[in-house]
Amino acid sequence: MNLRVLLAVTAIAAVICGCLIILNVKTGKKASYAALELQRSAKAMADLKGKIHKTQLENNSANQKVEELEQKVSGLVKQRNADRLLIEALWNMLLRNTRSKERQGPGEQNTVKQNQEEGSRYGKEKQSVKYDIGTVREIIESGGSIENAVRQIVTSDTLSATLQEHNDEPSYWVAAASLEPNNQTSLTYLEEAASLYPESVVALSSLVEARITRGQTGESTLACIDKIRTLDPTNALADCYAAYCQFANGDVKGALKSLSQAGTKDRFADDRIELLMARYDYFLNAGVSDAVAIGLSAFDLPLSHMSMLRDMGRYSIEQASALSAAGQYEDALQLVKDVSNVGSSLSSSGRFIVYDRVGMVLQKSAFEEQKRIYEAIGNVRQAQEIGLQLQAIEERSAAIDVMVKAFGGVQQSMTEQDIADYVNGTMLNGEFSTLQNIPEIAKALAQARKEKNSQLPQISPPSKIDADPYLP
Repeated sequence: MNLRVLLAVTAIAAVICGCLIILNVKTGKKASYAALELQRSAKAMADLKGKIHKTQLENNSANQKVEELEQKVSGLVKQRNADRLLIEALWNMLLRNTRSKERQGPGEQNTVKQNQEEGSRYGKEKQSVKYDIGTVREIIESGGSIENAVRQIVTSDTLSATLQEHNDEPSYWVAAASLEPNNQTSLTYLEEAASLYPESVVALSSLVEARITRGQTGESTLACIDKIRTLDPTNALADCYAAYCQFANGDVKGALKSLSQAGTKDRFADDRIELLMARYDYFLNAGVSDAVAIGLSAFDLPLSHMSMLRDMGRYSIEQASALSAAGQYEDALQLVKDVSNVGSSLSSSGRFIVYDRVGMVLQKSAFEEQKRIYEAIGNVRQAQEIGLQLQAIEERSAAIDVMVKAFGGVQQSMTEQDIADYVNGTMLNGEFSTLQNIPEIAKALAQARKEKNSQLPQISPPSKIDADPYLP
């Protein structure tokens, strides 16, 4: 009996011990799992802290870049406002001087003649008017173009007399070249100007453009470009000249380097305002009325470097496509960004709408290639962002097309005062803003917007059931 009790107790004790062992094992495992989970949580927490710290650093860096960009933009705005005020002051001074001559009597004109002998630039007796708006229109209609009218109005005698009076001013040599019908004589004017005034950017730039137009892209032209770079190092134009010539000469590596330098500069100056003012004097001396002289000087202003910039952009995009095809995506992206930067600087620099159009051509081609590259490497977000920029460029380009088309009809009925106001507005505010303020063009823009909106798909608001059939 006692033995049976002892055995039973022993068995019970064994079972209890076994249970305790199993319980300890399970508890140990749970503790082990808990410790492991704790380690994982600690590691996850450390990783999260690291990511938060990295994000904070990136955010601080981004904020710093934003501040730097804001300061840069603020500086550019101040510089542009200063430039605008300077141009406005110079332009108003010119107009006041010219209009005061129209009100002068004979005695006052004698005083002006004396001032001319003392070296006053605009203090001279005004030539009798032989060409007003009606006369010039008749010449254009019979000759077929403004260029032919200019050739008929500004004779070789007018060129010689005006240049002799202002032969110490490089811009007048350049103006004479732009009005001279004979190509070789025109080039001679520019070579003489560059020789007489080797530190004149307007003389050197005009000579470079003339040589490029004639296919002369060799060492002498590149030497002139280097002079311009030295004289005006913050101007992107000389780098664009160099890139074009180097592409033409087969020096692709040099061309891409020049383009890269142009892409880092946000200033694009070509001295066309100075040239416009000098040409204006030639027209006055030819007997053209004041307002028509301003109009002819502006409407026939030579802008041959615009086609050069288009070609430079096209050559660059071809190189970017080749780099992309070879898998060199980073180099290709940098190249198209340089083209885009040059286009942006060009669009914002000129007062005439042609600058905006050519600048947008460069930007559009760059954005299209950039979008293709991002799509090729699978960067959907960047491709979408570039797509939005492309859309903005296309919308602005379409608006300019509407304005240019409408201006053709407006131009036919412009009075002399209309022409004067138009050129004056262009000099002060830019041609884009001036065109928008012409009633006929504003109406054409409004009509274009209305037609565009009417072509958009009409989407009816969804009914409650269509929106969510589970709503009561």
